[in-house]
Amino acid sequence: MAETKRKLRDEFAAWFASLRFSAMTVVIVGLVVMGGLIVSPTLTTYVQQQRELAELRESVRQQSENVAEADAERAKWLDPSYVRSQARGRLFYVMPGETQLSVIEDVVIPSDSGEETSSTLTSVESNWAHALVTSTLVAGTTNASPEQLQGDAQADAPAPVDTGEAAEQAATE
Repeated sequence: MAETKRKLRDEFAAWFASLRFSAMTVVIVGLVVMGGLIVSPTLTTYVQQQRELAELRESVRQQSENVAEADAERAKWLDPSYVRSQARGRLFYVMPGETQLSVIEDVVIPSDSGEETSSTLTSVESNWAHALVTSTLVAGTTNASPEQLQGDAQADAPAPVDTGEAAEQAATE
């Protein structure tokens, strides 16, 4: 193994010794190295600009997509049926003659429950302006804890008022 290494080294030394470097070869190698040094900053700048250009093109593409989405959204809002459906869904508007039902607390009653639902409508009578002023004054002037205040508010809540349909049904039965 050592012998093959020596043989390769001797062959390389013989090949290197056979090379003849003239002054012209040294000048050309020097010019190539100098040219590489001169071109490298320009090449670095070119690569950086190409990267920035690709990023800007991506940004323009994303902005174009955003504009297209905004145009599509604007086109939806120009359609009267879309505006009507949004008003119904978001603002709870109804058309004249319609009755809107809003589910306040969606509670699922188990099927084995003995509770029965009533067919009569109930309403709660409350003065929202009085409740707002009272709540503001109590919140600003009380030393009670929030839990105590919530307990007081639940005790003060008005009871549902029967509209009279249950009494009429009971009288007819």
